[in-house]
Amino acid sequence: MGTLAEWFFASGDDPSFRDNAFENDSSGGPQGLPAYPFGVVGYGSAGGVVGCGGPPITRLLGPYSTFAGVHGTARDFTGVAGTSVNHVGVYGQVEDGLPFVPGGMHAGVLGAANTQPGVIGYSTENDGCQSYSKARNGVSGLSVSGPGVSGFSVSQNGVFGSSDSPGPTVPNTSNIAGVVGSSDRQHGVIGTSNASVGVIGFSHNIGVLGYVTAPGAIAGQFIGDLQVTGTKAAVVPFPDGTHRALYCMESPELWFEDFGAAKLRRGRTVVKLDENVAKVIKRGDYKVFLTPEGDCRGLYVRRKSAVSFEVREFMGGKSSVAFSYRIVGRRKDIRGHRRFAKFDKPMPPPARRARRPAPTRAAFIADLERRARARATPAMRKSDREVAAMPPAILNPGRRRKRRT
Repeated sequence: MGTLAEWFFASGDDPSFRDNAFENDSSGGPQGLPAYPFGVVGYGSAGGVVGCGGPPITRLLGPYSTFAGVHGTARDFTGVAGTSVNHVGVYGQVEDGLPFVPGGMHAGVLGAANTQPGVIGYSTENDGCQSYSKARNGVSGLSVSGPGVSGFSVSQNGVFGSSDSPGPTVPNTSNIAGVVGSSDRQHGVIGTSNASVGVIGFSHNIGVLGYVTAPGAIAGQFIGDLQVTGTKAAVVPFPDGTHRALYCMESPELWFEDFGAAKLRRGRTVVKLDENVAKVIKRGDYKVFLTPEGDCRGLYVRRKSAVSFEVREFMGGKSSVAFSYRIVGRRKDIRGHRRFAKFDKPMPPPARRARRPAPTRAAFIADLERRARARATPAMRKSDREVAAMPPAILNPGRRRKRRT
């Protein structure tokens, strides 16, 4: 028999209500469930259900809590707690008619929307949102037509990523950027690609800057071929405090050079190649350019070997003139090189469109459901099957029944 009244109040004086101020019958109904689809249904002009935990406290009213379907507040406890063993702890939805909310998802908090964000975190003095994981990603983003993860800041880094402890700051810069990667012991930033560019740096000023301060450190290292469209210059300091650009000489072939000085004895001498130079150029395939540093009949190279070359004076001269030399040898480690090899792609190719068309919304939802099933435990999958098998009267009890008196 139902009871109709304007209001109820539990004073706590009745010993039969030692644990709960109000409690409904939890005896089993169909499929072992309680007899009623909903334990409590409340309607109010400001709030449907208001729950306060712990010592008495003034409700924390604000633009989103003054009027609410469920309002929970506490001083030293959790204001609202939603827990589930095999489903969703808290479900939050904005907007009506969400036909494509994926099924089979399991999470502590699930937010859903059509045109608005599913979840928003806001803070005036700390992080808007924090996430932690022991074995997987702290934050994971997936999108069909937008960025997987997007970060924006008015005055600081758009995205900051750190592996273990952060690495050093960059001198002479603000250390503020759209994306910053930092690590004390690991790589700061890695970019990889199978078919396109691993890392692109673009700017109207400097596209890529390599900066080191430790002695012996390398500002840039390339393991593989290097192609440059434009000039290559060494910027050197001048006595007047400025820096000046000295440009590189270019050649259609690949050469190593070495320089040295020697002296004739009675019109001849044998010059030994630097043993390290001899190891990296093709055997005997090098050019020698001689410059006498005194009066003589002229110098020439009589023979060359893999380790040395002989220099003599013209017309059988017997002078002991000093001379300098320049050696140019073909690189030994490069094969198949062609002179003036044609290079038709001076700029990175434009990004290719996906070979397969972007999935429809239904296909996207189906993929999310597949991912959710793959992550679910056996108990969660069983729970999903049991919920799907419930009679419609339980899942959607329909209009409110008349209250009995």
